[in-house]
Amino acid sequence: MKKFIAFLAVCLLSIGLRAQSYEELGAKLEEYFAALAGESAAVQNAECDFLIESSRDSLVRQYVALRIYDHYLQSKIMGDEAVAVHVAEKWFLSRAIPMHSDGDFLNAQVFVMFNRNSLIGMQAPRISLKDTAGKVVEIPDAPGYSVIYFYDTSCSICKLETPRLRQLMDEGRYPLTVYAVNVGDQGEDWEKYRENLPGAIHLWDPEHEGDWQIQYGVLQTPKMYLIDSKGEIVGRGLDTPALKLLLEKEFSTKTYVYGEAEQLERYGRLFASYGDSLSTSDILDMADYLASRTLGEGNVTAFKQTAGDLLYYLSSQRGEAYREAIGPFVEKYVRPGEIWNTPEDKAQILSLADLLLDFSSRSPVGSLVPDVAVPGTLRRKGCLFVRGTRSGSFSLRSLKGNPAYVVFYSPGCSTCKETLAAVDALVRQDRKVKVLLVDMDALFADEPDQASQLLDTFDLSVLPFVLELAPDGTVTRRYVQLF
Repeated sequence: MKKFIAFLAVCLLSIGLRAQSYEELGAKLEEYFAALAGESAAVQNAECDFLIESSRDSLVRQYVALRIYDHYLQSKIMGDEAVAVHVAEKWFLSRAIPMHSDGDFLNAQVFVMFNRNSLIGMQAPRISLKDTAGKVVEIPDAPGYSVIYFYDTSCSICKLETPRLRQLMDEGRYPLTVYAVNVGDQGEDWEKYRENLPGAIHLWDPEHEGDWQIQYGVLQTPKMYLIDSKGEIVGRGLDTPALKLLLEKEFSTKTYVYGEAEQLERYGRLFASYGDSLSTSDILDMADYLASRTLGEGNVTAFKQTAGDLLYYLSSQRGEAYREAIGPFVEKYVRPGEIWNTPEDKAQILSLADLLLDFSSRSPVGSLVPDVAVPGTLRRKGCLFVRGTRSGSFSLRSLKGNPAYVVFYSPGCSTCKETLAAVDALVRQDRKVKVLLVDMDALFADEPDQASQLLDTFDLSVLPFVLELAPDGTVTRRYVQLF
């Protein structure tokens, strides 16, 4: 491309200030725009900068810069506005090149302000709005693809666009979360208008407290964005036909893959906000909330993505709160399997859910621990007449600690080493505590049949696995983290 630019630069150096020369230059610039169409914004930015810098004469440079800016400002090609923003910021708003008037300069400032934060390829800005119950929520927050649709109840074009968007949603071909944002402040009109998009998440900001207008450049309605599963803007300034074409392109070669890294990281950030106080009930409450905002509003595909990714996230975590949430979550949202009906669902979701539910059902909290004797090392606080450590075969139901812990571990596991160090501290502090350490590597080597029996009895899919037992042998906790 720069070969063409270099040729054009030679033309610039040879052109005087005659009107005919400007016409010739304008024609060459049109050839340049056509040749550059389809390149990425980064490539076009670099080429435009090179071309402007190649214009030695100040008037020619101004002409070239303004012609480039006007072209990309007026372009109907989605994404070209990024080049207009770049040229405006680098060359005009910096005062490197003057515009024709103060009015043009002010218009460029406004254009940049309302477009610089929501360009194609950027992370979608997080904005705060109120839902129908008046609760403040931040969007976008749903896994998978989402649409943000800004509209006004009195907007005539919106009244044409909204039914088209609803029809696309009703087709159910694409897994989408649709955020319908009313930019007005008339609650009664809004309540009636919401009936036109029953599957959307309805939001507004009647006091105009947020900065969503600037973040998403909402100077008029309708305004529609498409955001992908990574949270990046892939479509802006869309109408529904354009949205449909873009979705066809996005999903033409894609089968949704549950549990991708981006989605797991999103859940990680979500639950990290709870800190150390996170409980199983917190996780299940969040699952209920996500289901209400997807399945509860008729968006089955968004629910499947949300629930499927959450299942994968829970299965990847060690903590007690996460592991104990798996069983109830699967029973409520996965085992009623009528919506998980595609081959991909069965392969990626139902098989995993059945496996996790089987693990979760082994020696649940409230049950008596199986009355089996297990080879291991018993740790307790020693005294003058009783050793603190002894090895042998111990009945799990007869440990009679207050409480007793059974730690299944592998010597080569780094987390296991941290757990064993925590055991040392625990038995030094409390004379009532007993800890039975079971080395699964040694057990598999010496007594493979008994090791297999323990695998069938407890969830040993991830080590260390720590059980807490009451003095009578009742399981009081599982997946305990001792450090």
